[in-house]
Amino acid sequence: MRYHRYAIVLMAALTALGITATALAQDGEMQRSPSTVSTEERALERYHEAQRTLAGDDLLAAARHFREALSLDPTLLAARRGYARILIATDRLGRAQAVLAEGLTRVPDDLETARLLARVARQNNDAATAIDALEAIRPPAEAPATPIRAHLADLYRQTGQHAEAAGVYAELRGVEPNNPAWILGEALCQDRLGASEPARRAWGELLEQPDVDASIRDYARNRRQALRDFALPYGD
Repeated sequence: MRYHRYAIVLMAALTALGITATALAQDGEMQRSPSTVSTEERALERYHEAQRTLAGDDLLAAARHFREALSLDPTLLAARRGYARILIATDRLGRAQAVLAEGLTRVPDDLETARLLARVARQNNDAATAIDALEAIRPPAEAPATPIRAHLADLYRQTGQHAEAAGVYAELRGVEPNNPAWILGEALCQDRLGASEPARRAWGELLEQPDVDASIRDYARNRRQALRDFALPYGD
C-alpha cells in the first residue's frame, strides 16, 4: 500500500510538471545510450560526419571519418567510395583501387563501386582488374544499356582478347545493329581471329552505314576486297 501511494504521488508530481509516461518513453528513444545504438547506425553517423567535413574541404578529417565508418561497417559502400575518391584526388590510385576492390568482394554486384573500380584500374594500367569489375556488372545480352559493355569490349580488344571482345560486340549489335562503332569493333576482332567470312561480312556491313569516316571506309573496302579475293590475313 505504501508503495502504491508513493507511485500515485510521483505520477501526480510528474503530471504537474507536464511530463507524461508517453513523453518519458519518447525522450528515452531520442536519447539512446551508446550501448543501444547499432554498429550500422554508428557507421552511418561517421559517414555523414565525413560528408559534412568534406563540404568544409577538410580532406584529412573526412578521410578519417570514412575510415572509421568502414571499420564499423565494411559493407557501407558509400563510405568506401567516398574514401576512394579522396585517395584518387590525392593521387593514391593504388590504395584507392585496393579499397574499392575489397568493397566489390563484399558486395560483388554493386554498380557504382564496380564502375569506379574499373575507372581507377584503367588509370593504373591494370586491365585485368578493370575487366573483372565490369564483368561483375555486365548486363544481360538483351539489356538496352551499352556503356558498360562498350568499355568491356574495348578493354578485351586492347589486351588482345579478340574472341571475348567479338562476343561483347555481338551483344552490342543485338541492341544497336547499325551502330558503326560496334560493327567496326566486330570486324576488327573477327579479322584478328582469322575468321575470314565473318570479318568480310562485317566490313561489308560497315560500308553500308552512312556516317563512317572516309579513312575507315577506305580501310574497310580494302579489307573486304582482300578477304574476298586473296583471303589475306589481318595486316598483310
